[in-house]
Amino acid sequence: MGRAEAFAMKSPPLESFVDGIGNGLGYGAILLIVATLRELIGSGRLFGFLYSKLFKTVVGINQTVYSFLHQVRSLLSASLFGGLRTWKPEQQEK
Repeated sequence: MGRAEAFAMKSPPLESFVDGIGNGLGYGAILLIVATLRELIGSGRLFGFLYSKLFKTVVGINQTVYSFLHQVRSLLSASLFGGLRTWKPEQQEK
């Protein structure tokens, strides 16, 4: 929000509007990507179609992680992965 406000204060209205639309579309795209990954990892389904059998034939894994379906558990899982990256910096990409 701070970046958007700073940009809007020093830019003309049309540029600020386009910037706001771009931010909204980007945020929406990230939400869709995260939701899609949660569904695929958590249940192996997307829009009612079962994809875990496809994963078994391609990757050799037929496991789902049910904790990704629950909001709190998903947040804890993401926090654990983030904590691992902080605790073991050699796991981070260079």
